[in-house]
Amino acid sequence: MTEVRAGAIAWMTMSYIMVVNPVIICKAATPDNPLDPEAVMTSTALAASFGSLCAGLLGDAPLGLMPGMGLNAYFAFGICHTFGVSWQEALSCCLMSGIILVTFSVMGLCNYVVGKVLSEHLKKAITVAIGVFQALIGFQTMGLVVSSSDTLVTLGDLSLSNSHLYLAIAGFLLISALLVVGEVRGALLLGIWAMAVTAWALGLTDPPKGILDYPSFGSSISVSFDAWNPNDGNLPAMIAGTAVLLFVALFDLAGVQYGLMGMAGLLRDGNVPRSSSIFSSAGLATIAGALFGTSPIIIANESSAGIVEGAKTGLMAITVSVLFFFSAFIGPLLAAVPHVATAVPLVLIGAFMMAPCRGIDWENLRIALPSFLTMTVVPFTYSIHTGIIVGILMDFFLVAASKPFGKVVDPALIPSKEHTPLLGKGAVMTPHITPYMTMQVSIKDSKADLVKQLLAKLHSAQGGPPTTVLDCLEHHSGSLLDELEIRKDSDLRNALEAYLDDEI
Repeated sequence: MTEVRAGAIAWMTMSYIMVVNPVIICKAATPDNPLDPEAVMTSTALAASFGSLCAGLLGDAPLGLMPGMGLNAYFAFGICHTFGVSWQEALSCCLMSGIILVTFSVMGLCNYVVGKVLSEHLKKAITVAIGVFQALIGFQTMGLVVSSSDTLVTLGDLSLSNSHLYLAIAGFLLISALLVVGEVRGALLLGIWAMAVTAWALGLTDPPKGILDYPSFGSSISVSFDAWNPNDGNLPAMIAGTAVLLFVALFDLAGVQYGLMGMAGLLRDGNVPRSSSIFSSAGLATIAGALFGTSPIIIANESSAGIVEGAKTGLMAITVSVLFFFSAFIGPLLAAVPHVATAVPLVLIGAFMMAPCRGIDWENLRIALPSFLTMTVVPFTYSIHTGIIVGILMDFFLVAASKPFGKVVDPALIPSKEHTPLLGKGAVMTPHITPYMTMQVSIKDSKADLVKQLLAKLHSAQGGPPTTVLDCLEHHSGSLLDELEIRKDSDLRNALEAYLDDEI
């Protein structure tokens, strides 16, 4: 029952994607080539269901999968709008990225590529850049930020007649209070529905015409490879779009699975068990998602809500899969949710994605310059892939410029300044940082983290499970230092003494 309960809680925290994803994906449509939001809801639910099922069966991991926030924005704006291709043609980029990801997984190349292509600081900078970009989209949808011929953007209409804006502001305050004061799981979903019901009651939008209906498959099997014609000028754009989708998803998957599996205490010798199967699950789900009609699928950080409830196996993921499958049958209800209600989560999610900033060494210009360019170019150009490319090029330029002075360093090997992750031990900053993770663990300084690692090694040598400092002290009933002396582990003893002197 623990796994099933955890899966239900994880689904609750993930299910906002059912109403947020269609809003972003449908921005890829044009008047001459429309895209049905209900069809995107169906594709979102079925792709998340299939991906979670794969993670549960193939990877036996407590990980739920769903369309990635940021990747959906890149699908709509970075590929469709920037390259001027249809959403059907953009789906071919998703399909190809999924096929390549599965191939890389089978060949064992995923972890290798992640470590060699991007430096650690750029991985963090990309996360932050996508967060700012999403927040900008959210503010625009709310009506708080509007275009201006003089300053490009400006403050929107603040008059009381702009009821949609004030509904969004009220929703923002409500969700913020639920997160900060009440620490409520599912706060994003509760906030969305509160705004939707309020909009229906006040007549701001039409209420739903029904609740249950058969899923809409209007966007399914719509993949087009017309733009891949060598004689077509869009071929380079399609290759670039596929590469960005692939590598952004690849780096996200690597970080999230490590962080969440570590949070669940499932790492083995510091590695994720069945990591290739988890990569393959996301790749297969991305292929299925492209065929259904949505953007690439990645691991949801909201899975942490289930892990906190005690999930340890793939049964949690299977539970998430079942719940997402049945979600496909409530399309009419979800289609009636006003866009302004889904704009608020975009802004809040953008705030959660700022956490990696603290892992970047801003005092080192070699790291700060490429990171800053990536973070600013993405929102200012409304293009995710442009910011990534600029950051990579700046990284390699600084390498080349440093060669004559003997200061060359491989950008992929530059470690960022060590900071304890905001989410605590084992967590990695990725494009889906959520409040449910930040509420569960407090920030520790580097000394405490070192002691935790040493304690884990000690317990491993003693045949017991790794635990916390307090648990270790309780277990040994004050005799910990004596046992350390017996084991002749002076380094560990010294670290513990230093920790106890400071903390107790």
